[in-house]
Amino acid sequence: MPIRYNIDSQRGMLFIVMDGETTQPERLSTLHAWINDPEFRPGLQTLADFSEATNVPTLSELSEIVGLIRSYAEAIGQKKVALVAARDLTFGVARQFIALAPGDFLTVRIFKDRDLALAWLAEGPG
Repeated sequence: MPIRYNIDSQRGMLFIVMDGETTQPERLSTLHAWINDPEFRPGLQTLADFSEATNVPTLSELSEIVGLIRSYAEAIGQKKVALVAARDLTFGVARQFIALAPGDFLTVRIFKDRDLALAWLAEGPG
């Protein structure tokens, strides 16, 4: 599957990696999977690495993802989300996500470099 996730309970982090071609059902299925994972807890800092993704969600699909995230606000909790987007198209869609994202509980930043994204997350809540 071109989308996978891992929860590192000790570091308090959720890692999401998307590579290759993905579909909206795969994106939504993965979101449901990590939100229902027994290791998931509110406030996990999140690294979403889209640097190897070859396609992006449409604006309508992005709105659907944001709506689902809003519906899980309590389960997700206050957190930082680092988006790694190396390609221009992915970077542009990440900016759209930030514009749509619920800023009342998510602090989202875009990075072109995974190490910089991890360093920002390591600074702790913010």
